[in-house]
Amino acid sequence: MSAPTYEALKLPSFVETVLVTGAGGFVGQKLVLLLLKLYPNLRIIATDIIEPPNHGITDTKRLRNVKADLGKPDELKGVFDGEKVGGVFALHGIMSGGSEANFPLGYAVNVDSHRALLDATHKHAEANFPQGQPRPIYVFASSLAVYGAVTPQSVVDPKTKPVVPESSYGVQKHCIEMIVYDYGRKGYLDTRTVRLVTVTVRPGAPSSAASSYISGMIREPLQGQESLCPIADSMDDPALDYYLTWVGRTKTVIRNILWAAVVEEKQLKEVSQERIVNLPGIQITPRQIIETLIKYGGKDKLNLIKFKKDPAVIRICDTWAGAFDNSDALKLGFEVDDSKTGYEGAVQDFIEEELGGKVA
Repeated sequence: MSAPTYEALKLPSFVETVLVTGAGGFVGQKLVLLLLKLYPNLRIIATDIIEPPNHGITDTKRLRNVKADLGKPDELKGVFDGEKVGGVFALHGIMSGGSEANFPLGYAVNVDSHRALLDATHKHAEANFPQGQPRPIYVFASSLAVYGAVTPQSVVDPKTKPVVPESSYGVQKHCIEMIVYDYGRKGYLDTRTVRLVTVTVRPGAPSSAASSYISGMIREPLQGQESLCPIADSMDDPALDYYLTWVGRTKTVIRNILWAAVVEEKQLKEVSQERIVNLPGIQITPRQIIETLIKYGGKDKLNLIKFKKDPAVIRICDTWAGAFDNSDALKLGFEVDDSKTGYEGAVQDFIEEELGGKVA
């Protein structure tokens, strides 16, 4: 199957309203923008713990922004009240480093609130989609952090590699993967789970993700700011070549998240009974990130990279595989970046879209 084009990204006709959680975050904002671009007649409910941006849309029938803590029943109920939601993109969560540092918060957000959202969506479906009608499509954004007993040198084949997370974040994501699957197995919702690659290049401030430095070593120096490399102590450190990293260009990952809602359930189940797909990625190294920084920002930008090993980050990165078998996702029509030019394309996108084509 060919990669998804904008023309192919056609939602089922019964999906007239979609809910995007985590819509104030980077991935959520980009997904909302793509939905606005592609579907002029689609109603979008965007929610987050802080009110998401309106992206210049003042028509609340087109885009309804809701500030809500999905862990609070009344606020969660308010998201659905008066609506007929045919699709959900569940993107909210606490990142990997934050989940490890704050154990209770990680479980409260990454497990409890997602469990509550699933239950609320199921009840909403029962009330608004009578038996015999299509069930709402539910896309859960998980993570490749669910895999453990791997190293940055590992290549994971999802058909043979068991899921044994080695971080709280990975455990939390896998917990919800199984609950999402169960809601699909029971016929409550049309569920799909996509395990995200590391999305690059992320704009904004550094996040609590252990992988934050992967975007940071491009993002900050290109704006004339210092950035920390937490996995090496100098340019001569072999760690810059050891920590192979599986990434995806932002626009590719966002299209793939949307494609997950478009793929027919039958096709998805032929590849994965659990309806879980590892999104495709490409492999880069931290050294390649720095070399790309120099190419697009100049050699002087190297002075803005500060090397200082962070044991907490290294412990997490040591449990991440450096490559995954893309074949299942490609069979389903998910898109993959070019292995030779994809990363530079991601950097070029960042410069054009976030920096107005100019570097500091």
